[in-house]
Amino acid sequence: MSIGESSAAGPFFGRQLDPLGCFRSDRNYAHVTAEALGLTLRDVSCSGAAINDMYAAQSLLFGAANIPQLDAVTEDATIVSVDIGINDYVAGGWSASALAPKLDALLDDIRARAPHATVFVMGKFQRLRAGGCFPRVPLPPDLAEQYYQGIQTLNALLAERAAANDAIFVDVYPASIGHDACAPEDVRWVEGVLPESPAQPMHTNKVGHYQEALLLIDAIREHA
Repeated sequence: MSIGESSAAGPFFGRQLDPLGCFRSDRNYAHVTAEALGLTLRDVSCSGAAINDMYAAQSLLFGAANIPQLDAVTEDATIVSVDIGINDYVAGGWSASALAPKLDALLDDIRARAPHATVFVMGKFQRLRAGGCFPRVPLPPDLAEQYYQGIQTLNALLAERAAANDAIFVDVYPASIGHDACAPEDVRWVEGVLPESPAQPMHTNKVGHYQEALLLIDAIREHA
């Protein structure tokens, strides 16, 4: 099963699934992975989700709501992918120390609900290279550098907390280098501020989700 934020959900490409305000694609990496491995998928990932939304219903546009995502994590689950952290990290003042205990609690709660599952903590793609690429991606160099360094810090934290909580960290970052929003359109996995392929700005496009699925498939075959 898949829980997480927009990097898991896959906004604006493929068929967008209910509830509509989650902007969850039927071609996100969880769906591609499940199809390739013949797995039954429960995907409750939702754009805009933070760790609090794992425990409480998430209000959406159009008056809809997404269920508390942990409600979908049940004892029969054998694989759980967790793709969370960016929204908490940014809202928390780009503080890894504030996010760490939240991640620990979440992973502990997943383990309690699905004791037989292998838990995969998904890393984050390179969204922008160091310093950015103004004007191709029209963000000033200092903000672009904050994006770049923030993803580095977040990935390190996710890897650390996964190891501390008996989960598998899926390090997707190395494969994504050179496929960030600054890359030419034909090799880009992440769209920029003004997407040229269907995707939310500064988020993974359909090709990127396919590539992330290949990385998750390899991890599942090795560990699950």
